[in-house]
Amino acid sequence: MGFTDLIDFLRYLDTELYYYIDQFGYFIYVILFLIVYCKTAFIILTFLPGDSALFTSGTLAATNHLNVWILFILFFVATSLADSQNYLIGKLFEKQPKIKNIFMKYLPNNAVDRAYGFLETYGKIAITFSRFVPLMRTMTPFISGYSGYSYRKFVRYNVLGAFIWTCVWLGGGYALGNIPWVANNLLLTLSLITLVVLIPTIFAYIRQMIKVKTA
Repeated sequence: MGFTDLIDFLRYLDTELYYYIDQFGYFIYVILFLIVYCKTAFIILTFLPGDSALFTSGTLAATNHLNVWILFILFFVATSLADSQNYLIGKLFEKQPKIKNIFMKYLPNNAVDRAYGFLETYGKIAITFSRFVPLMRTMTPFISGYSGYSYRKFVRYNVLGAFIWTCVWLGGGYALGNIPWVANNLLLTLSLITLVVLIPTIFAYIRQMIKVKTA
């Protein structure tokens, strides 16, 4: 498997998860952990599936293809640790301006300013619920560390946010999977899940394009 194939495999794992369970066995849990961890631990890996991976996993757990409790622990730990690492990376960049200047060139336009505004306006609420906001889910922990936000406070609301995020998406998928029609039409349901979860990202992209054109 080449590098491009690996990226495509990781990017579309949520839509193909059903097929990979038998192929990878219990190792699929490790792959899911790494995907959720890397998505929020490293800003450059935001293309990896997040919400959809949890929702799809929950649906498959409801149909006895995966264990929901193992998934809950893995996702909760993965996203908690990932955001803490992202915070520490931001803290490191605060002390290394040369590295910061190089890194900032690869971030989306106004991403840093938007994250600053998001954190300053909403504070602990931003940290708790940033996972539900496209782009802010990775930028908020980074900016928290970079701006010198208290790590003790960050960890408290980060863990709370990880718990809520995991419950919402994994629990939502699990609840959906317990509907008989869903269980009987699993492949169609998983395809629809992917489309629905992408809607917020599509709207965010359209909104950004409108702002660029009207600027």
